[in-house]
Amino acid sequence: MSFEDDNEKDESFTYVTYDEKGYPTWHAQMTHKGITKRVDAIVPPDHVMPIIFVPGIMGSNLRVKGEKYGKTGKDHIAWRPGDSYYTAVTFGKKSPAQRLALLDPEKTEVDDRIEVDIPFGMINTLDGPLSDKIKHSLKTEFHRRKWGTVMLSSYADIMINLELNLNRIYDPEYGRTSEIARYWKEDIIDFEKKSRKILKPTEPWGVFLDGYKDLNIEDLKNVADKYWFPVHGGGYNWLRSSECSGSKLAKQAEDIITNYKDQGFTCEQVIIVTHSMGGLVARAMCHSEMGNAASIVAGIVHGEQPALGAATAYKRMHAGFEASICPVDLLTARALGWTGKEVTAVFANSEGAMQLLPTKRYPAKWLRIQAVKNQNLMELPVSDPYNEIYKERYKWWRLMTPEWIKPMKKETNEEGLDVVWGLYLNRVELVANFHKDLNDYYHGNTHTHYGADENHRAWTNITWLLHKKDPADYIYPDMPPPEVTTEASTAEFVKTNALGKITIRQGAAISNYRLCGPDTPGDGTVPECSGADSAKTAKFATKMKGYDHQDSYEKKSVKDVTTYSVIRIAMNK
Repeated sequence: MSFEDDNEKDESFTYVTYDEKGYPTWHAQMTHKGITKRVDAIVPPDHVMPIIFVPGIMGSNLRVKGEKYGKTGKDHIAWRPGDSYYTAVTFGKKSPAQRLALLDPEKTEVDDRIEVDIPFGMINTLDGPLSDKIKHSLKTEFHRRKWGTVMLSSYADIMINLELNLNRIYDPEYGRTSEIARYWKEDIIDFEKKSRKILKPTEPWGVFLDGYKDLNIEDLKNVADKYWFPVHGGGYNWLRSSECSGSKLAKQAEDIITNYKDQGFTCEQVIIVTHSMGGLVARAMCHSEMGNAASIVAGIVHGEQPALGAATAYKRMHAGFEASICPVDLLTARALGWTGKEVTAVFANSEGAMQLLPTKRYPAKWLRIQAVKNQNLMELPVSDPYNEIYKERYKWWRLMTPEWIKPMKKETNEEGLDVVWGLYLNRVELVANFHKDLNDYYHGNTHTHYGADENHRAWTNITWLLHKKDPADYIYPDMPPPEVTTEASTAEFVKTNALGKITIRQGAAISNYRLCGPDTPGDGTVPECSGADSAKTAKFATKMKGYDHQDSYEKKSVKDVTTYSVIRIAMNK
């Protein structure tokens, strides 16, 4: 990073704008020769290391494929999570059948029409608020970089943080003396020192598992002098397989590199920053049998990745998304799927979503049936979740309710259900093959952080617990309490409830089983055991607390760990 410099005391600062191809430019107003006020500008180095941010499942905007799109971007929307009215009202009111019709993997594609209306107040200049001209230029440039493909209501914070701080390692206010910006000195270099000075640090970086190394000012100067870090959005069609999305991400990275080279910059590699399912996409991008792009990726920063899958996916196909009494949480759950029927209609037909189910590498025996708390009548899988759970059609504890896969106005007959079930089994096979092929592959320069918080528990295990003391749990109050035996695992259905209750018949007795709550530390969605897998071979790994899964990148500590990791990756190139 370099600065215009002279000995005048009077100076001003001009923020960068971009031409139609993304080339940085600066503008200073012509003045009378008697006015000698200097205009400073941050000029990026000629070596570019692009950052591509890859969001989690349901964090990319989708549209219906093959339609003529309106200029406003309001036509043919399939999924737009950052639009609260659309998600809570328009999509939230749709039936399971309508959700499936709209979110069809074969009929949707990434929607890049979103106007990038980021909170520009986060980007400050020495001369005060940004001018309308600069705002327009930044909006246009960020749209060109595909920021509009991702859910900015969740991810604008991290993308702006990366764009701003990585490209302002030097503080423009102290350009003549090459001072490091306050953010890097205080929040990154001195964060441990600050933590020791206060009794209860409010933004800890978590428990370092491996690879932490102190940064110093010379490290930062070396990176600042060498690299420009433009941030790009990496939205993808999360309904499709992560292998497909990974191949498309590899092509996007190649195109980004080519574009900067065409403009005269040196650019050989990108850095990938991921959230949740985006981690599977990035790993598939680099895998030699999938996207085969490891050579053009300098490193990957994974956040909250369900590397082994998450039992939460099973829970949601039975009982919908979780919600507290908070109105925002209630509206979010309504949009994502308030009931198992709503979630299953989309997820059972989506290879990408099903890839979030626990893999063979996930801890065994995570599906449990209990008549008495903590006393298991049955534990599955022994070794193979695909055959033992996902492909099971008739056992009451199965993953999939066949009637929910293809919801229609009229009830599907048995022959129709056979066809639906056959197509579903094909998807299970594809998911199993993807899990097998991806296995424990990680890019050789991986950094990772994940949640392990007792206050944000997630489902490592799914437990169906018998409710036999509450009379309201019986369909027929005069029925005797059930004689609970191991036959609970094979009892007949009476009714499947879309909110996590199943009524079964055991001999002459009718009884209910209900899903128990989350059981282990995590981030509310991904359990610690799954997030921790990415730490095994990582160059740097930390487990953290204090945030929920979707909001992780809005947490300052997570943003700081991410910028630290990007610098570490760049230092080694």
